[in-house]
Amino acid sequence: MLLIKNGRVMDPKSGLDQVCDVLVQDGKIIKIAPEITEEGAEIIDASGLVVAPGLVDIHVHFREPGQTHKEDIHTGALAAAAGGFTTVVMMANTSPTISDVETLQEVLQSAAKEKIHVKTVATITKNFNGQDLTDFEALLEAGAVGFSDDGIPLESSKIVKEAMEEAKKLNTFISLHEEDPGLNGVLGFNENIAKEHFHICGATGVAEYAMMARDVMIAYATKAHVHIQHLSKEESVKVVEFAQRLGAQVTAEVAPQHFSKTEALLLTQGSNAKMNPPLRLESDRRAVIEGLKSGVITVIATDHAPHHADEKNVEDITKAPSGMTGLETSLSLGLTYLVEAGELSLMELLEKMTYNPSKLYNFETGYLAENGPADITIFDAKADRLVDSHFASKAANSPFIGETLKGQVKYTICKGQIVYQA
Repeated sequence: MLLIKNGRVMDPKSGLDQVCDVLVQDGKIIKIAPEITEEGAEIIDASGLVVAPGLVDIHVHFREPGQTHKEDIHTGALAAAAGGFTTVVMMANTSPTISDVETLQEVLQSAAKEKIHVKTVATITKNFNGQDLTDFEALLEAGAVGFSDDGIPLESSKIVKEAMEEAKKLNTFISLHEEDPGLNGVLGFNENIAKEHFHICGATGVAEYAMMARDVMIAYATKAHVHIQHLSKEESVKVVEFAQRLGAQVTAEVAPQHFSKTEALLLTQGSNAKMNPPLRLESDRRAVIEGLKSGVITVIATDHAPHHADEKNVEDITKAPSGMTGLETSLSLGLTYLVEAGELSLMELLEKMTYNPSKLYNFETGYLAENGPADITIFDAKADRLVDSHFASKAANSPFIGETLKGQVKYTICKGQIVYQA
């Protein structure tokens, strides 16, 4: 039995925001009240701290199977717990890809050993070939929570339509990485800085929002649900807003790096600031923040993409892989660049990191209530934290190392057990 005392208990689902106690037993919250005394309970004094639902990240890369020199499910789960996350959804760009029931089952067996909830999508097309749909029904029955070819855009509009129709039939949705290869140059570099500083053709904005416009209109026509992953452009926010106003079932996520920084970070942080989609302009950063404020964008997801140091530290930055490790800085970036900056309230931030992503997948997580799950994050929202290179993740490819951010996770509790303690 665990008794959390004197914390500021915040629940985005119910709107609860008050100092009170929380009693946990057998993986459930059994009581929330102003004052609880319980003989023999383990006590956590949360005075001055926020007690929130465990964070939920619907977009992580844990690299297992096939790329475990970068990360594996165990170290990914440790990184998640250290960042305050109790539920994550893995992408399927492993080796082999999660395109068949056998591979899916192997991955889920590994995931089941962890102390947090580790879920996964399966691929939309077989081995990312962009042509042949996987067996959605069999994969869902075997435990996949959704479908995405994340990292590889679906070039065929015919396949996108077929995938949406199949997902709608099965009451699920597809998540799309939107970058039209025919409109793009070198990935990982926004077109402006690519041209001016690196003298190359970079990743264009039109590659993102043109493909996105196509797909949200297919979603409108099929009445299927499409989820747009890690949008980064001002125009992309407008495309999603337009589709939503039409009545299309479109949801969208943004990664913390895209509301925190711009392409200029490449000049100081090098390949650690190279990611897909790339960091964009200040006008784009402002636009995604406005999208979060208006509710056009409902989810914050890290796109946690760990890489080995040797892969990132290459002489030619254009040859370095795109992506950054993100689970252990996500909450701090939200607190720093959204809450402290006066853009969102703390409750609004938590909603986009707990309840909304849970609701998207119908997970029984992301809220605090009596008889509800004891997945809880306790953090100091005001503490200053210098980001160093010591991560629970195998990887340290973060462009935020050396920066002082707000927020420190003190405890992560999953299924009623303390899985991380600072």
